[in-house]
Amino acid sequence: MLLSACSSAPVEVVSALQLPDVDYTSYQTFNFLDVTLKNDSMADANSEAIQLLKNAITREMEQLGYSMAPDPDLWVNIGIVVEEKVQTRQTDIREAPVYIGQRRYHWEAEERIVRRYEQGTVSIDLIDAERRERVWEGVATGTLTDNPRRLENRINEAMEKLFNRYPGNAPE
Repeated sequence: MLLSACSSAPVEVVSALQLPDVDYTSYQTFNFLDVTLKNDSMADANSEAIQLLKNAITREMEQLGYSMAPDPDLWVNIGIVVEEKVQTRQTDIREAPVYIGQRRYHWEAEERIVRRYEQGTVSIDLIDAERRERVWEGVATGTLTDNPRRLENRINEAMEKLFNRYPGNAPE
């Protein structure tokens, strides 16, 4: 579901924001907040994608030196938005039909639909469990696909790019 696409549509990191004056090295553990889906139909269709996303986040957090714990220093909150998009192109005069001898012929450029697709945006919030305050947020976006292998690769790519912008590493 989430951030997967053809190789021509790469994942884009939209933003990575951090709270100033936070000692990110003081955090050692993390865990995920419970996921509540507002649309029950999303639960069945996207449970695999959400699990892939959690796996990618876990891998990135562990590479940063954090470990998963039931009572963590950082809570990970995942936000997902899926939008339907339409790709169009504008016709030009070369596509106009050839009419000879008609005085009232009129041609206009128009937008033609090339394809319809879904774009997914994921936001990852890291929340200080003690202060209950968001200390970091990363947002990435990409085109969605039904291909499971591309899905997993694109999710992994998105999380790697996001966490490359994370400001600190946990102590060893």
